[in-house]
Amino acid sequence: MAAIYGHYNFWNVTSEQALQETWLHTENVKPLWAAGSVLSIVMAPIIVLGNLLVLLAVWKDPLKKLRSSPSNFILVSMALADLSVGLVVCPITAYWGWVRFEKKTVPFGLSVIFAINVFSVNVSFGHMLLLAVDRLFAVVTPLEYRLKITNKRVLVACCVCWMYFVAFGCSFLMLGDYFAIMVTIYNVQLLSILLSILIMYAVMMFHFHRYSKTIEKEQRHSIDSRLMILKRERNVFKAITIVICAFLICYMPWFMVQLLKYLCKPCYPHLALLIILFRFSTSLTHANSFLNPILYSWRLPKFKETLKYFWKNRNFGRWH
Repeated sequence: MAAIYGHYNFWNVTSEQALQETWLHTENVKPLWAAGSVLSIVMAPIIVLGNLLVLLAVWKDPLKKLRSSPSNFILVSMALADLSVGLVVCPITAYWGWVRFEKKTVPFGLSVIFAINVFSVNVSFGHMLLLAVDRLFAVVTPLEYRLKITNKRVLVACCVCWMYFVAFGCSFLMLGDYFAIMVTIYNVQLLSILLSILIMYAVMMFHFHRYSKTIEKEQRHSIDSRLMILKRERNVFKAITIVICAFLICYMPWFMVQLLKYLCKPCYPHLALLIILFRFSTSLTHANSFLNPILYSWRLPKFKETLKYFWKNRNFGRWH
């Protein structure tokens, strides 16, 4: 946290010291707290509605199409994590910011904020990794996909993801005296997950492109067949590109701010600007919980059919 303290000897910083040096020390960013609180309040119901629709679709499953796929269990688990962002993280963030805007005394420290984010935001982040692994097996080993990706293995993976991030979040509460070290581990961990996801999506695109080229060269396939494969490749490439771009837009600003906090010693005189960037980038990570249902669930044909069914039969009593 060289940008906060003006030096690189920050490893013994506690959560209370970090709170005093950043959030309570920069008085000229007080209006930011009010704006951030309003933004969190606006995002909360949108996040809740989008993820409730995913959970409702799988729970009701009126067309009997959503409970058979193992990947849908990941989507349900991720929707639960994103739902907690709208129900817990956004309201608490809004409350914390509003109290900070009105007076210096804050209801709880940075360790609590980080613990809450790990509970919810990063559980969702971990499920993006699970979805990337699921899609990688589906593209690279389609014939063995059903044998490798089973409901039991998916449920175990989701439970491990939840338990790990819950335990890691609790560590922020128990190890408040080692706040700087814990935040460093936290950042390295998330950066590793980010790079892993990007690498897997790159491997998927390369594999499918190579497969398409091989089919295109084989004379035994008709022109219509080759055109269909090329169209499928474009659709896969488009879908992956949209997911990656949304993913990077939501998380890369946050990672860039983290790098500045740790490595940019000349940023020390501009701490207020850095805090503004941090608050904005954190809001983007929360917004990702609204985009996940759109990017991962509702774009799938089975979810689209279920959503259309719900729209045509808006009477809840008719959903059986």
